[in-house]
Amino acid sequence: MATFKDYRDKVSILQMAEHLGYQPVKGKFTKARPVLRDALGDTILIKNPTIPSTQLYWNLGNNTEHGSVIDFVKNNLSRFIQQGRNETDSINKILAHFAGIAYDITKYQNQSVAEQKVFNETDYVVFEPTVNQLHYLTRERNINEETIRAFLPFIRLVENNGFKNVAFPYTIADEDNFVRGYELRNYGGFKSFSAGGDKVNASWVADFSDMKLEVSKIFFFESAIDALSFFQIKPISFDPNRSVFVSSGGYPSINQFSHVLNTFPNAKSIYGCHDNDLSGHLFDIQLACLKDGYTLFKTKNADRVKFTVNNQTFEMANNRVTLQNFIKQCGFESDVVSLKPNRLKDWNEALTNDKRSKEKKPVFKRN
Repeated sequence: MATFKDYRDKVSILQMAEHLGYQPVKGKFTKARPVLRDALGDTILIKNPTIPSTQLYWNLGNNTEHGSVIDFVKNNLSRFIQQGRNETDSINKILAHFAGIAYDITKYQNQSVAEQKVFNETDYVVFEPTVNQLHYLTRERNINEETIRAFLPFIRLVENNGFKNVAFPYTIADEDNFVRGYELRNYGGFKSFSAGGDKVNASWVADFSDMKLEVSKIFFFESAIDALSFFQIKPISFDPNRSVFVSSGGYPSINQFSHVLNTFPNAKSIYGCHDNDLSGHLFDIQLACLKDGYTLFKTKNADRVKFTVNNQTFEMANNRVTLQNFIKQCGFESDVVSLKPNRLKDWNEALTNDKRSKEKKPVFKRN
């Protein structure tokens, strides 16, 4: 029986997209990244168009929607005729159907295609830093030495092409400890990710436990620096030895969430600590639906978001989109709790504000 990996090797996102009516946008081809649009104006960008096994897509009108051909089918499930007993069965049926259909990809081969970049850890000189060597974190990000010392096992300094940066290594939590890329940070607002690195499946995971089965709390963030900031602020109580801190590097995928949740099956308290903006709230909602087994489709317009949860459809104004409001509307319970810095965008801003403020103000809120 074919696996999802087998389908990723055989079925092109372009084949699926064209079946749904997407067509290439003239003049919008970039190197190895064609743009396609359907009749309703939904627009997607494809990376690695000629290599199905490494293809990824981004919905240019909804920055929470991206991923592999599996994600594309899941996010468009209701648009396909083939349906199964449940979501997984439906995805299998759809991919199995298209895996047996020949597809001509030559029109994309004629476009200007850049050489595919593949992450190679040997391209980096890796150092295990001391607290003193991580002065970027203390001076520019206000992380104290105690917090850095706690996270040292999960931080590296890496040198590549003559540049040395603070690096947070990404691995696929439930597979192995091989590094799939680095979340890179440095002075002057430098922010990057290793060329060719895997941000669809791999995450930065700071696991303080002795045994994975003992982990009771998982905290999800958009950056490792936000995770360190949260740890330092300690807006809620947690036992570090039974807690895990995760970064997606921004725009978390379903696969990132899934790999981490599979790794710590006994964690009953899941926290969405993503940024305090619309995207951050949508990430929390996606996490909750995945954790609690609900099928979610969402469409973001100028001022509203349309949700379809299982067979229920409703809309919410952008400024009303929070996990708490979403759960009330759906009428279900969730193990996921949304934590957001109060009146600020992210946890590092909250840490900086907390240090500068003379008044005692709540540093976070539940959403």
